[in-house]
Amino acid sequence: MNTKIAKLSLGLLISLPILFSCSEEDQTVIQSASLTVVHAASGAPGVHVDYFGQDIENLNFSINPTLSFAANDRFVIPANQSRPIHFTYALDTSTVVFIDEVSLSSGQIATYFLLGDSANLFSVIINDTGLRTFQDSLNAIRFINLAEGIESLSVGIQDSTIALAAGLGFSQSSEFIEVDAILENEAYDFTFKDDADSVLASFRLEQWRILIFPIPDFEPIIIPSTVRKNVTLALVGDADGGEGSSTLQVVRIDNY
Repeated sequence: MNTKIAKLSLGLLISLPILFSCSEEDQTVIQSASLTVVHAASGAPGVHVDYFGQDIENLNFSINPTLSFAANDRFVIPANQSRPIHFTYALDTSTVVFIDEVSLSSGQIATYFLLGDSANLFSVIINDTGLRTFQDSLNAIRFINLAEGIESLSVGIQDSTIALAAGLGFSQSSEFIEVDAILENEAYDFTFKDDADSVLASFRLEQWRILIFPIPDFEPIIIPSTVRKNVTLALVGDADGGEGSSTLQVVRIDNY
């Protein structure tokens, strides 16, 4: 038994210098950042996002899901280094249609919006700062104007004259704004308006689902949908998508 303990002790003594010999460069490699990519280009088809840093011919698109318009996905990328991100259309994965460089610091959280149309793609990155931690029944909502052609955006609650955010120019965002998430506020209906006070789009944020059954003495079932969360609501698309039609849509991004 003493021989086994001696061997174990010797092994630990040998391994300790190795464990503590990691350089700062080695530690940087394992650091990461969070990047949410949003397909906000209403004039472009669904895309694949190559965040692996691999050549396109080596990518397995069967495990790299298609990101359609108004959809989003979250990726973990290496921090403290410039990271190339390639986009290909789901209809033709052989051609890269847009390339960008992203560099985030360790622990940084950001949202990347792919904008424009198939002939002219561009991007906007917004840092996700001011995220809240809750002890009570609250949510924090942030609003972003990423709608082409909308120079000033205001957001409020339906049937209320109070504006939660006002005068948001293109690519501008509000702070995270706390709203009650008590059972009496089962849901919020947000309205997005231009500077002429015209409603451009609306979005219903469900906070609770209350299921009531027409059975005597049967208690309602209460299911939390969005409680103690950080959520971004971004208006994307184009007010004039061609032939007088609008492609404006509200995208929900769960920052949590």
